[in-house]
Amino acid sequence: MQHDKHHRKTVCVIGGGLTGLTAAYQMAERGYNIILLESSLQLGGMAASVCLGKQPVEYIYHHLFTSDTYFLELCRQLNIEDKITWHQTKDAIYADKTIYPFSGPADLLRFRPLPAVARIRTGLAVLKAGRLHDWQSLEALTARQWLIRYAGRHSYEKLWQPLLQSKFDQDEDTVSAVWIWNKFKLRGHSRKSKVSSSCLGYMQGGFGVLVNELKNKIEQKGGTIHMGQTAVSIRCNKDSLQASAPDASDQAQQASEAGFFHDSADLTERAYSISAIHDDGRLSEYDADGVITTVSARQFANMAASLNLPDDYMLKAQSIRYKADLCLVLYLRQSLSSYYWTTICDRLPFVVVVEHTQLTGTKPYGGSIVYISRYLDATDPLWMMSDGGVYQTFMDSLKQIYPDFSQSHVVHWRLRRTRYAQPVIDCAYSDKMPLMDTPSPGVKLAGMAQIYPEDRGMNYAVRLAGQAVVSLQKHLEQD
Repeated sequence: MQHDKHHRKTVCVIGGGLTGLTAAYQMAERGYNIILLESSLQLGGMAASVCLGKQPVEYIYHHLFTSDTYFLELCRQLNIEDKITWHQTKDAIYADKTIYPFSGPADLLRFRPLPAVARIRTGLAVLKAGRLHDWQSLEALTARQWLIRYAGRHSYEKLWQPLLQSKFDQDEDTVSAVWIWNKFKLRGHSRKSKVSSSCLGYMQGGFGVLVNELKNKIEQKGGTIHMGQTAVSIRCNKDSLQASAPDASDQAQQASEAGFFHDSADLTERAYSISAIHDDGRLSEYDADGVITTVSARQFANMAASLNLPDDYMLKAQSIRYKADLCLVLYLRQSLSSYYWTTICDRLPFVVVVEHTQLTGTKPYGGSIVYISRYLDATDPLWMMSDGGVYQTFMDSLKQIYPDFSQSHVVHWRLRRTRYAQPVIDCAYSDKMPLMDTPSPGVKLAGMAQIYPEDRGMNYAVRLAGQAVVSLQKHLEQD
């Protein structure tokens, strides 16, 4: 049953990435007033798009796995599932200054940088991880310990250690075995057969199509989206409500005598107040009955200081470590290689080269789209380098991998910096993770740090949004 807007409860969603947009959409569908605050001037978060060539493409590489059931269900609900196309891809590894095919078990057996015994042990380790369901048993082990135990030291030092170092820098030795287990499992579940390469999906027109559809649905339901506003504080009004509750009838009597009619929502202060700073420095205040925050745990800890949450919860939120990400997207006149995904094992300033148009074809863009990415600490000199400096550093190393590449092939480029791109998943992470259900029952924390034991990704962003919505609605219905 639909109610007048003023009679409905209000939910404030902080963050306009996929989790925030999905949560806002689902709450709006359930009949709640929606206020969505996004600090940037563009929706989508890490799936935000830029126009290169003939159509938009994400600033940061994205694709779907066949096992991404939560994401696919959302697309079905929005009637855009038919825009998803599926493709067989070829992957590679760059090691010892050579590009090796690395799309399946047969390529592993031919991977010459590893001795034959190490190749077999590595394959068995991947199979073992794919069949493992009791991930809790891995929480006490680091990825290093698990990989050396089952794949061997030679395989670890040649293949896995460079990957962990490039993704987690000096935290490589602390990363949990749960993280690497999930990587093996996810890739394995997106294969058409035991021997085929990965089958990956992409949305015609880019994932911005989904972002725009969610935005439109929220606004059609009466929700308001405020971009360029950074939430800085969440305050609880419950104490003041309890103190002033006896005066509510007096307010109603005074309003009646004055000849005005107010519904009950106007006379009852909502549970939370959210302060947001505009790009130009102005301050806005929003009141809501519930809040879903989709930011990093550290950012949440800052804005939740006024909630007086227990020290142990706040310490967990403040203690989650994050890696930043530099992602350079290139629009090229010609292709780099025949591979979609090339993992870099040699010491270079980036970890992966993703040739997006080996997934989609060049026709939608009129040229080749290539991503080059690196995870690093915010204290790393590369993070502090200018955009032009990062671009040139990446270009110099790209020439080492692809001798036929020339900077004259670059038509356009954009560099995307993401400060909180990857939480560091270390041992016993489930004990250290701040839970989605915060000690303030009307406030939910649904950021990447709450996606566990799986790793971040669009599918789990959608799942997390659904979990936050169900939990918050349960609270609001009891309130």
